[in-house]
Amino acid sequence: MTAKLRVVFAGTPQNAAETLDRLVSEGVQIVGVLTRTDARVGRSGELTPSAVAHKAHELGLETFKTNKIDDKALEWLKSLKSDIGAVVAYGSIFKQPVLEIPRLGWLNLHYSLLPELPGPAPVQHAILQGKKVTGVTVFRLDSGIDSGPIISSTEQVIDDADTTGSLLSKLTGIGSKLLLDVLQQDEAKLSFAKPQEISGIHASATKPTRELARLEFTGDALTQLNKIRAMNPEPMAWFEINGTVTRVIRARFQDSTSEASTLRIVEKDLVVHCKVGSLVLDIVQPAGKQQMSGADWFRGLRVEKLKLS
Repeated sequence: MTAKLRVVFAGTPQNAAETLDRLVSEGVQIVGVLTRTDARVGRSGELTPSAVAHKAHELGLETFKTNKIDDKALEWLKSLKSDIGAVVAYGSIFKQPVLEIPRLGWLNLHYSLLPELPGPAPVQHAILQGKKVTGVTVFRLDSGIDSGPIISSTEQVIDDADTTGSLLSKLTGIGSKLLLDVLQQDEAKLSFAKPQEISGIHASATKPTRELARLEFTGDALTQLNKIRAMNPEPMAWFEINGTVTRVIRARFQDSTSEASTLRIVEKDLVVHCKVGSLVLDIVQPAGKQQMSGADWFRGLRVEKLKLS
């Protein structure tokens, strides 16, 4: 890179904060940081800065907080005189006036191999769909949803034990390196981007709802195991007994069959039998209680077996 690009960074959650930290530590010139406004967190409802806002303050970077790009935000962005923008999970779609502000446009770091899994929750959906490989993509932002031309991408194997939390951590590492490499290349090379080859329908990876996280033990055990992994750490997979919710934190597949939707202790493990295969519920969290072993929780119910509705 013959001269450092003036980069404006937009992002909100922890993975974006880690990416920002790496860019700065590797010498990228960040001239401003755009993030969402402070949000109420936890039972106390205390207003808390985003992870990116916290990191930007720590790094001494000029920061603008907003959930909507209004005239004031546009003027701030223009004042930075940035060469290029970099977006990592900011949480809002940029419209044309915003896209036109940096001289070289905006780059977006997305946590899938586009055009697969566009949308805000690609990591959850990769695990939910039972994929064995995913990755990260740096592409040019346009007015669509993760539809711009691709500059670079890298694959990442999904381990059988990966949760959304562990996989996102891996993708954050390789993604921050990929974005760094793109920003440090010669400016002329930034113009080379390949349009996405979109064939068929690629459904948006929407944010998982609590209802989607509900476990149904009447079908395939592996499908439910994928759901348990995908919903960890948020919103967490769960099932209900007599109106009481129990979260499943960690489970594993067992190649056995018995009466579907039935819980019982088998050789010191808590096993839930599905129509196809079974699951060992290693760690659970009953409502209002701490995490505990599935077997210990079930023994406290003082039943030999339990049929789930």
